This record gives sequence, C-alpha cells and structure tokens, in this order.
Amino acid sequence: MCWSAASRSDVDRTVTGKTLMGISTATTVRNKRLYHSLVESYAEHQPAALSASLTEFFDPAARIQVVQPINSVDGLDGFMTRVIEPMSRSFDHLHRRADMLFGGEFEGQEWVVSHGHYVGEFARDWLGIPASGDIVWLHYIEYHRIDDGRAVETYLYFDLLDFLRQIGRWPLETSMGYEGFVPGPATADGILLDAQEAAQSQLSLTMVDDMLSRLYTEDEAWRPYWHRDMVWYGPSGYGSYIGVDGFARFQLPYESIFEKGRISSTYLRSGDEELDGRVAGHFARFGDGRYVASGGWPSHGGFMVNDWLGVPAEGQLFTVRVADIWRRSGDKLIENWVFVDVIDMLLQLGVDLFSRAGIEIDA
Repeated sequence: MCWSAASRSDVDRTVTGKTLMGISTATTVRNKRLYHSLVESYAEHQPAALSASLTEFFDPAARIQVVQPINSVDGLDGFMTRVIEPMSRSFDHLHRRADMLFGGEFEGQEWVVSHGHYVGEFARDWLGIPASGDIVWLHYIEYHRIDDGRAVETYLYFDLLDFLRQIGRWPLETSMGYEGFVPGPATADGILLDAQEAAQSQLSLTMVDDMLSRLYTEDEAWRPYWHRDMVWYGPSGYGSYIGVDGFARFQLPYESIFEKGRISSTYLRSGDEELDGRVAGHFARFGDGRYVASGGWPSHGGFMVNDWLGVPAEGQLFTVRVADIWRRSGDKLIENWVFVDVIDMLLQLGVDLFSRAGIEIDA
C-alpha cells in the first residue's frame, strides 16, 4: 500500500514551526485505513468474515464499553459473545452503513471514529427486547483507541431509546424535539481516509473547543459559533432541532436542570468531590479536516434542580455519557450529531425505561 498521503500529513501538521496537536497525524491515516477495512466487513456482515476481521482489528484484552444495558465488556471474546453474536442471531439481513469515518490524536493517543446505522429485520428477540419483525435503523457511533495497529479501547454508543421508538415501545410521555431517522452529513463527504490539511483540522478543533467552553453561560456565548441553518441531531428523547433558535429551545432548558456552579465537565469543576470524581471528561477530542469528534464516559454531570424528561427534580446527582461529531462549514459549525446514553442517565434518576416499556432485559 502507498503511504504518500500519510507522509505528507507529517509536514502539514507543522505550521510556522509549531506542531499542531489534537488533529489527524500520519499514524491516524494508517489507522483510518485499517479501520475502514473492518467497517467494510460490517457492510457485508458475513459472520465468519466479520469475526476474522474483528480478531485482526482488536487486541484480545481490549477495554470495551457499550451503552446500557450492556456496559463493560470483557475483551474481544466478550464483545463477540455479548454484542456481535446476539445481534447476528436477532436481525436478518443485518449490515452496518457508515456515513462518517475519521480520526486524530488526543493527548498522545490515536483514535478513530465512525458513525451511521445498523440496519436489518428485527426477527428474533435481542437483549430481551421483543422482536417486531420490522426493518429497524439502529443509530450508532463508535470510537477506538489504536495502539500499534490494534484497538485497545472502544466506546460503542447505540441509540436504544430510538430503537424502542421504532418498534412501538416508546417509554416517555413526549420528546422535546423531532424524532426520526438521523442522516449523515449533508455534504456526503464524511469518510476521510486520506490526510487532511492540518490548518483546516486545527481550525475545526479550535472552533469546537471555544464553543464548548462557552456552554452554560448566561449570555449564550456559544451562539456566534453556529451557522444560522445549523442542524442539531440529538439523541432520542431530546430530539433534533434546526437553526440556532431551534437549538436554543433545547440547550437553555437543559442548562437549567443543573444547579448553577455545581456542574462538572471537561471544562468545569463543581467543587463536589463525589461528582468531580465520577466525571471523567472527554476520553478523546480531535479534528480531521472539517470534522471534529469527542466523547466522554461520562463527560459531564451535576445536581438536578429542574424537572427533566418527566423526572421530578430533587437535587439528584447524575452523570451523562455523551459522544459528539461536528461538521464545520467555513467559519461556522453547521451540523452536530449527539449521542447521550439517556437510558443510563434516567436509570441514575430512578427511572428504568426498559421496565416502562414492558421489557425485561437479558443482557
């Protein structure tokens, strides 16, 4: 294989003598192409071929986290027995469609990410969830930390609340925003296998960093970073919004549920020892061309002082597992895909959404 593009990225990452951090590197390019080979195996989802690809891609002792109700998985064997094999049995014609794939460096570690949907016919029960017999689109985002050509740490987010919506098991009273299929980027250019311009990657990352540091501000200082026609593709339960004012209809009420001054995140500390100890911040945050990704397990948390998703506020401490992808257009952020493990968040607040949906989980 020719690595000319990867070699060029070493030069691109040095601008006016300064090495840029938090963006795609020569190693990232190799890792993206390695990961793309695995993603292509998911597209066919022939169990034997996929198993061989996963065995080649993962370190056997990889540390793997999946959303509720699966949570921590014990290495590649556990991933096969608790995730891949049950899905293969439960969904006919199962395959995975990726619409974004890119990567970057974060604090000296190399990461790759992909986004899209698993699609198939839900023919047999999965995790105790009764089969509907219908086609489903299971929204996902997946991060891997790559070391010496193998995945050693993985975070896999499924939007299982949206899955329940699709099979007629919606457990909430209402959703705040639009509920429906979440597409990939409007520009259809989210698969980035080659080196991207370092200056563009850095611009994207800096814009996201600056915007995130201005969340939870009374003057809504995050507004100038967004395109007027932005689309915020939120997790099920939060819903999706279009336009800056549309996003504000979610963001401002969400900010209000946290006790002021006692929010813990990548950018803030609450001063509460228990909360700050539980919030890990971002495990990764990197830019690649016009795209940026971040994830936290959990990324933020606080004490609930206003009702949220039908849960009465009683000062409860809770944390939130989050993953984001942003697309930049010129000098504005224009699309944002957001994953929140809403089921885990509400479980901390005493609400079991699976039980509400009449489902006894077997994970």
